[in-house]
Amino acid sequence: MVLSLSLSRNSLLHTSLVLFPSSFSLLYQCHPVYPSVLFEYFIVCSLLIENEIRPSLPDNNDLVLYPTNHLSIGDMCLSLKPLVSDNDQVEKFTAAGKIISSKSFTKHSVKRVLLRAWTLKGRWDITEITRSDPNMFIFEFQLEQDRHWVIDKGPWSINGEILTLTEWDPSVPLQSIPLKFSLWWIQIHGIPPVFMTRDNLHKIGEKAGTVIDMELSESSRWKPFVRALLSINVNNPLYPGFYLPIKSQKPTWVQLKYEKLAYLCFRCVRLGHGRESCSEEADTTIANLQGSPVPLFGPWLRADSKIPKCFIVAVLRAEREAKRKIKRSPSMETMAPQVAQPALGEDSGR
Repeated sequence: MVLSLSLSRNSLLHTSLVLFPSSFSLLYQCHPVYPSVLFEYFIVCSLLIENEIRPSLPDNNDLVLYPTNHLSIGDMCLSLKPLVSDNDQVEKFTAAGKIISSKSFTKHSVKRVLLRAWTLKGRWDITEITRSDPNMFIFEFQLEQDRHWVIDKGPWSINGEILTLTEWDPSVPLQSIPLKFSLWWIQIHGIPPVFMTRDNLHKIGEKAGTVIDMELSESSRWKPFVRALLSINVNNPLYPGFYLPIKSQKPTWVQLKYEKLAYLCFRCVRLGHGRESCSEEADTTIANLQGSPVPLFGPWLRADSKIPKCFIVAVLRAEREAKRKIKRSPSMETMAPQVAQPALGEDSGR
């Protein structure tokens, strides 16, 4: 509504009666014989109404968007109301996941696999995130303990590909979800008991990732390996192991093995693709104590592999080659002169 000064006295009187009835009554009682005063009062009211309903704005040249050229965080803050409250269960029990693979997966295929793998007490659902980064999903759990369970028991395998999971607060943008990190249990094999200290195990774990926890006790010294929980960047090559120098002895090899390790390229030791599609041109080798090169990466990186370490492969190959040579070489029996044997039923020259 915009009032103009060209309105008639009757129009202004009607407008003031509608919008300012109490003020008009009071003014009329004070000035019953001064209509000009009333008319001036109506004009003031109309101006107030016009300015309040449609306030005047400065010209674009005079409009100041920012108070200064050096803005602080407070100058650019804009408070918004969340869709759900901070105490809502949807916020508490949400996780984000990503499948490290060049293949594409749908939420239905992922849920079908996880329904067989997960043993949860409450309901859960999965939503596919439609964005430039493929194979990303949001998981909503009815119970908080179920969310903790699937994250602690990870990583999970979806048709041979790794699914990484992390807790997610919906107030955090999707682009900020740290899905390149995954919690992973590793096994450290071959470390002598005298070196099995917390500081040493932490030093080993930091070469492969960030140490979250480790299973170390007095009895751990006499076990074949010790376990550590790491946060690993899945975009980086996996750390295979190292030579441990020992005084007055030859160096010994300490092998790292990764639990629940599925599809992996043994050429560049990265997740998400196979050897056939790897950009690396040659395998990575390491010299054994005899100076011969052996493959550094292979199935022995898996915790469930029966091959204890990379150097055993060379030994196994040598044994297989020796067996093939024995089979190819003529035996004593084949070198002996052949004696004709009479056929069954044939007279033996009696």
